Amino acid sequence: MKKLGIYLLYGGVLFFAIALIYISVGPDKKTESIDTDANVQADNSGAAEVRQTKPAEKVQIYEFHSTNRCYSCITMGQYIKTMVDESFQTEIKSGKLEFREINVDLPENKAVAAKFQAAGTSLFLNAIIDGQDNIQEEAQAWRLLGDQKALSDYLSKKLRGMIGETVSAGTQKEMEKMNITFYSGDNCPNCVNIQKYLADNGVKEKMAFEEKNVDKNETDAEQMAEDAMRCNVDPEAFGVPFLWADGKCYTNEKDIIDLFKQKLN
Repeated sequence: MKKLGIYLLYGGVLFFAIALIYISVGPDKKTESIDTDANVQADNSGAAEVRQTKPAEKVQIYEFHSTNRCYSCITMGQYIKTMVDESFQTEIKSGKLEFREINVDLPENKAVAAKFQAAGTSLFLNAIIDGQDNIQEEAQAWRLLGDQKALSDYLSKKLRGMIGETVSAGTQKEMEKMNITFYSGDNCPNCVNIQKYLADNGVKEKMAFEEKNVDKNETDAEQMAEDAMRCNVDPEAFGVPFLWADGKCYTNEKDIIDLFKQKLN
């Protein structure tokens, strides 16, 4: 009996200790919390994926111009019309795709020009998803104006991706790469600083962009001058470093690094 009492006493102490551990750890509650967090993360991830991959019900291609049209503006309109007629007849007839050339000087076009914030010569794509506008200015196409096939291929792939047709990851990366170009040169300390930032942060592995040395390739120097003109930067009064990104130009080391940081985030 004495031994039995001791066993019971030890057993009670052991049971009490286990109960305390169980309560303090709270496995059921902890598991429930982890499961809930995981579900929330899964839901958020799924929502993000839907937002990124959901096809547009309709895509508008609007080229805006003034009454006095320049050669580039006229040529762009002709190239896009040819591409649409050859490759998107079904989408045009169904209303899934719409192409318009719009004179911003005409009173009846003031409202649509204001909506797209268009002035003068410009090209916009609007992917309408769930009835909501997703307007973006298309700057890269102007850089391809000298090569009709390259321009048509670029716009065609971009439009097909927007309306939900499959575009390979490689093609998508190449299209993204074309929208950002970092121009550098020899004997350029600021260029070295930017290149060091890119290397230290593995930027080339995380995002697609082109890098060109204007001192080693005359064609690249000419392209940089054209990009500067599109941003109304005097090509005679600027140099490297120079960044073209999504139709905007950056000429300051800090601004260029900040832009890459923004893209990475």
